[in-house]
Amino acid sequence: MTTFDPLRITLDRSNALPLYQQIKQGIVAAIERGELPPSTRLPATRVLARQLGVNRVTVVTAYAELAAEGYIDSHVGRGSFVLDRAMGGDEAVNPPSLRRPSDWTAHNFNREMMRLARRPDILSFAPGMPATDLLPDDDYRLALNTVLRRDGPAVLQYGLVEGYPPLHAAIVKELAEFGILAEPEQLLVTSGTEQGLALILRTLLRPGDAILIEQPTYMHVLDLLAGSGIQAYPVACDEQGVRPELLSDLILRHRPKLLYLTPTYQNPTGACMPLTRRRQLLDLTTEHDLLVLEDDVYRHLWLDRPSPPPLRALAPSDNVIYTSGYSKCLLPGARIGYLLPPARLLPVLAASHQTLDITATELHQRALAVILGQERFSAHLVRLREAHRRRRQAMLDALARYMPSETHWTHPRGGLYLWVQLPTTGPSATTLYVHALELGIAFAPGHLFFMPSSGETPVHANHYLRLNFVLHSPRDTADGIRRLARAWERAAGMG
Repeated sequence: MTTFDPLRITLDRSNALPLYQQIKQGIVAAIERGELPPSTRLPATRVLARQLGVNRVTVVTAYAELAAEGYIDSHVGRGSFVLDRAMGGDEAVNPPSLRRPSDWTAHNFNREMMRLARRPDILSFAPGMPATDLLPDDDYRLALNTVLRRDGPAVLQYGLVEGYPPLHAAIVKELAEFGILAEPEQLLVTSGTEQGLALILRTLLRPGDAILIEQPTYMHVLDLLAGSGIQAYPVACDEQGVRPELLSDLILRHRPKLLYLTPTYQNPTGACMPLTRRRQLLDLTTEHDLLVLEDDVYRHLWLDRPSPPPLRALAPSDNVIYTSGYSKCLLPGARIGYLLPPARLLPVLAASHQTLDITATELHQRALAVILGQERFSAHLVRLREAHRRRRQAMLDALARYMPSETHWTHPRGGLYLWVQLPTTGPSATTLYVHALELGIAFAPGHLFFMPSSGETPVHANHYLRLNFVLHSPRDTADGIRRLARAWERAAGMG
């Protein structure tokens, strides 16, 4: 590794081009001339700002633009390094990070979120996962011990592809509490809800088929659809979820085979569809014989009062595929989800399920069956909701205290997320992301949840971000939002 210091850049203050753009252009020119070879460490932002006689924010902004366009990679506490663009950045000095907007796919960012979540120097609000300190490790240890003592080495063998029958029975009993009547043999246990979504898309749709999805939507669905040949069309949402009045025209225009949505505590917005809208949506989909895929993975996480019944419980006809799981409320590492398809689709999905063999681990299934059969699960949910309410309030209070007055955010009644819109006259979420990392903060930029190149994408999609409000203690959350606000001020050239 070499260090290039000082960096020879001449600034023309009479030029209409902003100073940070001149700095960026100077570094790009040096890279392209070979003066800054790959792995060269650039001067620290404070050092270069002093050399050039500019505010440090000017240099930070220039570095952020260079990182976004794939010229450099910045690491908190370690500096900024020139990337090998001929190698696509894969030979960077340290583990890959997000380098330019074209790299910010759901797949790449999911990897980035999990990597940053494990770094002790980063306070991350980005991952779509529950808080580690609130997971019921004692309850799960007892359940594992019960299973191992009771069943012995049989739990270490391959399990049935369709899943562990007592777990089916426990899930069906819980579904009845939500108003969904089912038989155990109607369920397909999957390795997480994401695997269930992949099974549906692979089995029921073909290249050229159309699907309607929420806008914004769960980023992994966009990842699954990318390159599949399936034609996806967005349905705009408001604070109550999908807008049913838009559906008829979209259905007639595109003749979709499936509508995917999360009506309860939607990811990323946290919206919860009211009962009247649920009925209106079901009336429309029934009228047009449109299959609905209901992702209900956040149902357990209500905070103020239970959410309305699932669409599957209200469905006037057999047109709702219901999917849920326990990764967001109980056992994320076990990755246990399930599908409840309409009876007419069960044979083809069961056959595909067996071919893919995407059932969760037998040991975890048996342990979950034990937990669901006891009162410990209900007690855990009570404790979880109490903690989530405190953490949600801490984030809401901190946003109101620290973020600029033009910032807007949702007030979710459940789930894991707040959906934040930055001032549209200020820096974008992608620019803010780089500045926030410098202060040890990470979040999920909002544009990742929108369909790329969609004519329905809001003009200011780049000014949204998703924050997971449950991941950290109220004290750490308040400190994190304070640092996020400081990063916004730096990105906006105010500090």
